[in-house]
Amino acid sequence: MIAIVTDSTAYLTHEEAVALGVVVVPMSYSFSDNQSFNEGCIEEDTRAEQEVAEHIDTVHTSQASLNGFINTFRLLKKAGYEILCLTISSRLSGTYANAVLAAKEVGNQRIEVVDSLTTCSGLYLLIREARMRIRSGAKLAAVAKEVAKLRERVRICFSVDDMAPLRRSGRLGSVRMSVSTVLNIKPILEIRDGAVVSAGLARGRLDQANKLCSFCKDAKGLILVDNFLGAEAAEKLPIKLAREDREIERRRIGPVLGAHLGRGCVGVAYIAEE
Repeated sequence: MIAIVTDSTAYLTHEEAVALGVVVVPMSYSFSDNQSFNEGCIEEDTRAEQEVAEHIDTVHTSQASLNGFINTFRLLKKAGYEILCLTISSRLSGTYANAVLAAKEVGNQRIEVVDSLTTCSGLYLLIREARMRIRSGAKLAAVAKEVAKLRERVRICFSVDDMAPLRRSGRLGSVRMSVSTVLNIKPILEIRDGAVVSAGLARGRLDQANKLCSFCKDAKGLILVDNFLGAEAAEKLPIKLAREDREIERRRIGPVLGAHLGRGCVGVAYIAEE
């Protein structure tokens, strides 16, 4: 039996976690009063998303903890499971490093830790692919190797209304720091090689939607549309993306990533063909 362990930025629902055999190690967020909250399954965090957006200047986030991974790995190994752990990109969080240390602490046998080099819907897509391979009978080491190769084909493109949260987060790669919303200019960003990089600029919502759709021009199969309190922008994308060879699914971003992206973030994710 192989269990999948991930962090909460995969933004699974409880139903998805059960169906995919996933145990989630939470990230956390806090406000100026220093009270910390664990990020749960995505349907549990609706109120938290609003609170994070309202206090975006004072919210802080923390990576999935070392102890969280140690306890999870020990419980699963005691129950007889082998473990595949997929985490948010190591270039965006220290979560992967904690998972690696935890695996060493409990004994590396029967544990494979993979840096997804992505997050959010990209991470979710890799989890789905990993579970499909496990169900087809693939062994733990083979699944880990295949996922590490597959991550190179994960594509994520997104846009934010305000660059300030990302600037504060320090998680920008080669992105122009001076982009402003004064002229309704919205940055188009990608996660590439595990980091956030610039992919252009859009003027207004229509151009933003067109550029996100253009990013998916070669995509077939499942395309995921993400948003953090940006439902108005996100609801138009499935119509623009619709094609006979595509399945479009809407998903939400939770409070931890939302704290770094800000209200109105919208994006798309898919796995490119070989």
